[in-house]
Amino acid sequence: MTMTTSPADIHAADAADSAVRPYVAPTGLAAWLTTGDHKRIGRLYIGFSLLLGLATAAVGGLLSLERLDSGKVVLPEDAVGQMLSLYRFGFAFLVVVPLLMGVAIAVVPLQVGAQGIAFPRAAALSFWTWLVGAGLLIGAYAANGGPGGGQREGVALFLTAFALVLFALITASVCVATTVVTGRAAGMNLDRVPALAWTGLVWSAGLVLSLPVILGNVVLLAVDHRYGRSLFGGNTGLAKYLDLAMRGVLFAAIGAAVVLGVGVDMQASVNPDVRNQFLFIAASLAFVLPVVMVLGWCALALKNGKVKATAALVFGVLSLLLLLASALLGALTGFEGLDLVGSTYENGHFNLVLGSAVLAGLAGVFHWWPKLTGKLVSDALAKLLVLPALGGVVLIAAVELLMGLADSVPADRLKETGSDFGDAAGVAGLVGQLLLLLAVLGAAGLLLRSARNGEAAGDDPWDGQTLEWATPSPAPAANFAEGIVVGSPEPLFDLKHAAGKDA
Repeated sequence: MTMTTSPADIHAADAADSAVRPYVAPTGLAAWLTTGDHKRIGRLYIGFSLLLGLATAAVGGLLSLERLDSGKVVLPEDAVGQMLSLYRFGFAFLVVVPLLMGVAIAVVPLQVGAQGIAFPRAAALSFWTWLVGAGLLIGAYAANGGPGGGQREGVALFLTAFALVLFALITASVCVATTVVTGRAAGMNLDRVPALAWTGLVWSAGLVLSLPVILGNVVLLAVDHRYGRSLFGGNTGLAKYLDLAMRGVLFAAIGAAVVLGVGVDMQASVNPDVRNQFLFIAASLAFVLPVVMVLGWCALALKNGKVKATAALVFGVLSLLLLLASALLGALTGFEGLDLVGSTYENGHFNLVLGSAVLAGLAGVFHWWPKLTGKLVSDALAKLLVLPALGGVVLIAAVELLMGLADSVPADRLKETGSDFGDAAGVAGLVGQLLLLLAVLGAAGLLLRSARNGEAAGDDPWDGQTLEWATPSPAPAANFAEGIVVGSPEPLFDLKHAAGKDA
């Protein structure tokens, strides 16, 4: 006997089965592994970047110990270049960029009134790809495969891992930029988006334009490595080719800073010879202007508004001051007579720029953590981290800058300086790394303590003016219960002061 079932019967059975067994959203670890919620993806980026920041600070501490002229060799001679490279690549692509990206992914969709981030699965893919790439990158260095390493399979692993990291960050940048361009609430023109959302847009656009340049170099290096043509000097040449109204005025300044900063850095990375050219020096000096403009705008806001000196504000202001100092000091590398290119001076400038970015990332995390978790971070304890964070960045950078100015010490020759200077530099660098390690560890501890046992934050703990503070804390999966319409750059401020007006 033959039995047949019509499509209608199958559909009815499926519907009945669904009614009996409704969909149950995953919880616990499964929810984090499968999430497409931008707030969780952002927190994953933030958490793992801080964790890798601890490892990076430990690598920096080993390099500072190596600088001491104590007669003891902390690192084998052939490992010094590898560790320097790991420190630079790790600091930039495993700590700073993902930390800032995590803040942008978590907060920007809320600020522009979007229901979620554009391409949520792509955003989740970007994190897991970045995490896998980060693990493989560290493994490649352990296998002696980073720039300057001698293990052929390790080199192939390094190139593959770095390509994954770059692909992940490019994908995340596309998600953030697309959210700002296409996901804004009704009535929110680009001139009405909050400053962080505007920064996220231009910064993500800068990464989308610049990181593919590095990724293209990685592909060329991989082909060269695979077929042994040594167009780029073999593995020892890897590092050279992979080196790294008032409202309208503010937005223009942020955009100019991104264009000048990313443009100058990428051009110098691809073609190091431009460092001594007039246009490079002029662009480096011009980068100072937008930073000063942003600082001026912040000063006016502090003067005219009732601003509470929170830990986030202190970290943010100090980050801008360090960025201004780095802009001024970075312009000096273009003067050929100072002989700073390739010296520890460049390492010092690198540390100062990325150190300022770490402070900016901590400022963003402390400010928006209550919205992401519904719990307050102890502001008093967070302020205790300001001095070690600032002192650590300044000490680490100052040591390298002074050595480069005094002796033009090659960046990969840690002991090529006078004994007294070398010992002092080693001690100061080690203290700086320990201070920075303490600050990052303290920040991670405060965030964990807050998420578990922190005081309830309420929906709007900072008396905010932008849309993210109009949602519950923590924000629901869909961010906003229904579509919203925006009529000004500060819609929540208007709503709070709408007495006698139309809200």
